[in-house]
Amino acid sequence: MLTVPENLPPAYITFLEAQDEGFAETVLMVMKQSVAEGKYGILVSSHALDRQAELSQEVPFGEVVEGTR
Repeated sequence: MLTVPENLPPAYITFLEAQDEGFAETVLMVMKQSVAEGKYGILVSSHALDRQAELSQEVPFGEVVEGTR
């Protein structure tokens, strides 16, 4: 069961709820870093075999954008 901190922005929580538990755990680590810094949002990019999440200067804090890099 995924434990979600109370201080996550609403868009982060909504995104996590739509993911399978394995990927949600991966994304949650990046989201915690985002909240700690309070500067950047999350970019989730899809590659041929997997998805990854990273902080992105191009995404406003508190938002999650799915795209490619």
